[in-house]
Amino acid sequence: MPEDAAGRLARLRPAPAARRLTINGKFLQDNLVSNGVHRVALNFAAELERRASATIPTRIVAPAIGEDAGLVRDIGLAPELRPSVLGGGQAWEMLSLPALTRGDLLVNFCNLAPVLHPNSVVMIHDVQTLTVPDAYPKRQVQGYRMLWPAIARRARAILTVSEHSRQALADHGIGTLDKIFVVHNGTDHILRLAPDSDAVTRLGLQGRPFALALGALSSYKNMRTLFRAFQDPALAEVPLVITGRAGRAEYEARGWTPPPNTVFAGRVSDPALRALYEAASVFLFPSETEGFGLPPVEAMQCGTATIAADAGAMPEVCGTGARIIDPLDAEGWAHHVQHLITDTAARAELIAQGRTRAAELTWTHAGDRLWRLLEPML
Repeated sequence: MPEDAAGRLARLRPAPAARRLTINGKFLQDNLVSNGVHRVALNFAAELERRASATIPTRIVAPAIGEDAGLVRDIGLAPELRPSVLGGGQAWEMLSLPALTRGDLLVNFCNLAPVLHPNSVVMIHDVQTLTVPDAYPKRQVQGYRMLWPAIARRARAILTVSEHSRQALADHGIGTLDKIFVVHNGTDHILRLAPDSDAVTRLGLQGRPFALALGALSSYKNMRTLFRAFQDPALAEVPLVITGRAGRAEYEARGWTPPPNTVFAGRVSDPALRALYEAASVFLFPSETEGFGLPPVEAMQCGTATIAADAGAMPEVCGTGARIIDPLDAEGWAHHVQHLITDTAARAELIAQGRTRAAELTWTHAGDRLWRLLEPML
């Protein structure tokens, strides 16, 4: 553990010894596949249970388990279900959970924690609900704006997933830098799944060079820069494969014009996504802000040359494993895509650098770091 973090841990507000460690499992009743925060929480919970249970009683408490119960079982979690007449939403988290976990160290991975709990740790992944509020439901924005300062004051420590997010939290008054600790996410969950190679065939992409991006209609995801980049005549024969439920009509309704060579893949399963990562010549991630940014490192895990935006946490997270480009420089994106597709040596070098960086961002490493931070609080 860095000396700075160890010193800051020693200065945290003391609390009575915890009788056990409890993980807030409210997220288990929600979607664990398409929601990045919930996916991260699932993996952090599994890593924490594997380490903590050897030295202190450990459990994960949830109001219910949703449709992804198979994922919960497969990753090795056995939640204690504690439904309430208050339902399974914020009332359960804010009112029922403190009573259920009295005397415990309560670990919360999904941006919120019960204000009434006297001994809790909360992971806040980013501040995008405050910086790009139009991308989120109004009720969520209002709730986070109201609750975060109170949660930050009450929590013994705040965790986040990048130095970029740590600084952003402090800048927005959500905790002080001394109280905020960084635990980078793991990213090798993508390698646990066998690739669905038929996904490439279904799109008619077998044997063809193509670029891959994860589509989104939120403005900060910046699909418009990719669409402008692929208007370059040099890329006219290179398919730009976009995943996600939005199609051409939805993007055009936003005033963005997908080029003719855009292939809309629709929503894809995780096995299909792994196959597309592995088959793509280059993966593109132009987002204008991210608290971490899982997809570029997932692509690097899969051996895909990656270009990411010089924005948010991407330079920190990707390091030298990806080419980092101005998110608004469409000509620059076009140039680097063409270079990586046509120059096999340059692509192979970037792939190797990506694998090296991705090897540092595994769930084992993330779990070790998390446990080193939490163990002194028990």
